[in-house]
Amino acid sequence: MIYQHVYKLWLFTLVEKYGNFKEAANHANITRSALSQNLTILEDFFNQSLFVRERGSVSLTPDGRRLLERVMPMLLMADDLESGLSPEAPLKGSLTLGSYESLAVRFLPSLLTTFRTLYPDFKIDIVTSRSDVLLKQVKSGALSMALVINGKKDNKIEVDHLGQDTLGLYMSSEKYRLLKNEESYAKLGIAILSTPEDGLPLYYRRFTKRIPSQYKASLTCDSFEAIRSLAISGTVIGLLPQKVAQREGPLLQKIWPLEKGIEDLSIHNISLVYRKNTDRRLIDIVKKVVST
Repeated sequence: MIYQHVYKLWLFTLVEKYGNFKEAANHANITRSALSQNLTILEDFFNQSLFVRERGSVSLTPDGRRLLERVMPMLLMADDLESGLSPEAPLKGSLTLGSYESLAVRFLPSLLTTFRTLYPDFKIDIVTSRSDVLLKQVKSGALSMALVINGKKDNKIEVDHLGQDTLGLYMSSEKYRLLKNEESYAKLGIAILSTPEDGLPLYYRRFTKRIPSQYKASLTCDSFEAIRSLAISGTVIGLLPQKVAQREGPLLQKIWPLEKGIEDLSIHNISLVYRKNTDRRLIDIVKKVVST
C-alpha cells in the first residue's frame, strides 16, 4: 500500500531539490546508503525508473517528474497539518506571479495542482519575462511576487533564495554517442543568449569568457527554452542552466566544463521576491513547490 511509502516520497523530493544523494541524505539526517535503499524500494513499488544518475548529480526521469507533480500537493497538506495552516480557511482573490520562462515551464504544473487541491477557487495569473523586468514590476506593485535570478532585498521587497543553478555546454545525447570526440562536437557551434540593452548578468559573462576557443557562438537567442530545443535536435550545442538541460532526463549530455572550479563561476541564485504585504500563505506555497 502507498501509505507505507510516504516517508520515501519525502526523501524522493529531497533528492530532486538538492540534485544529489549526499545533500539529500544530510538534510534527512540519514546515511547515503539508507537513502539509496529507500529510493530503490520506491522505484520497485512503482515499477519505474525515477532518477537519472550521473557523475556527481541526479535528475528526474519523465516518470519521476510526473510523480513529483502528484506528490507535492500531498506533502504540502501534511506540512499544513504541522504548521496549523488550515485548507478550510480558503484564500480569496488572485495571485499575480512573475517568472522567467525556463523556471515557469518546470514548476507550473505542480503549482497549479497544489492550488487546485488547497484553494480550488483561487485564481493565478502568470507573467513571464526577464528577471530585471519582473523585479521592477514587483517593486511597482504590478506583480505580487516573482521568481528571478539573484534577487536583492530593499525597502520595498523581501527576498528568499530557493536554490542555486550553474551553466554548462550541453549537446544532444544521441549526437554525443555518434560523434565521440571534442573536435567533432565543436563544429556544431554554440547557441547562447542574445545580449539585452542592459547587458548580460555578471555570472553569465564570467562563465562565457572561460569557454575553450574551439567552441564558437553560431546563434544567439533570448530564450533558454528555444536553445534547449535546438540542442536536443542535435543542430547546436546549447549554453544552458543545468536545471533546464536536465529537466526531462538524459536528452542532453554535458560536455563542458567537467571540472567544478570553472562551473562555480556560473553559480547563481533562484530567488523569490515579494512585496512586504504579500500573504504569507502564498509565499510558503510558492517556496515549497519551487524548492522541491
